[in-house]
Amino acid sequence: METQVFVETQSNIAERPAAARPIERDLDSYLDAIADATAVFREAVDTYVHSGADGGCWRQARRIDEHLRTLDELQQKLETRAHAQSIFDALFADMADPLAGVGRMLRDMKRQITRFAIESGFSGPGRRVPPSLVPDIEALTEDVCAAVEALVGAYRPCTLWWDQSALASGQDRVGWYEGRADQQSTALIRKIFHDEGLDIRESLALAQLVEEIDRVADFALGIERELRAGRELGDRQSPVVRESH
Repeated sequence: METQVFVETQSNIAERPAAARPIERDLDSYLDAIADATAVFREAVDTYVHSGADGGCWRQARRIDEHLRTLDELQQKLETRAHAQSIFDALFADMADPLAGVGRMLRDMKRQITRFAIESGFSGPGRRVPPSLVPDIEALTEDVCAAVEALVGAYRPCTLWWDQSALASGQDRVGWYEGRADQQSTALIRKIFHDEGLDIRESLALAQLVEEIDRVADFALGIERELRAGRELGDRQSPVVRESH
């Protein structure tokens, strides 16, 4: 099975117009930057729940800021290259909303990491996430990051020549991880509010932390839906791109 997929992928690459390949490389770099930013987010949550704001979150805040600048530069490069190849204008028109969604998702990651860095704890000065909640928050973060990673994997390379079976599988994984993250966050918030060792302010702050982590998976699912809708529209309206080789 793996050999068959490899052969099909090589065949698809051979059929792509030469003009598409530089754009594909730029898109791969763009997706790499999203994956790298997601890894920074995972590390920041892990640092925070184990060590609080004093555990080095400023370093991760600087790193994700660098990834955001890289993404902005890559997006400008992609748009410039696409406009130079007029056959790709429709592709980038369909991607405008998803690209804006990516920006919102990563800015939300940055905001969360920066908050980890500047606060001494969501539940008050000098406080830490209760150890009993750490494994649950880590499990939630893993599913949230897996949703983003599935999104990246499904749209690599993000052009009109995707392998249909791989794309559908990747789309399904985004929704699956997002659904798991929703279930985990709901159960975790219920656990927080039933913990008699926490006062109401601590419970509210911890619930906010859980909701904000979970929201990243919601962003990923929204981006995936926008990309799917744009691609389906492009399949109906822009067959010339597919036939240009």
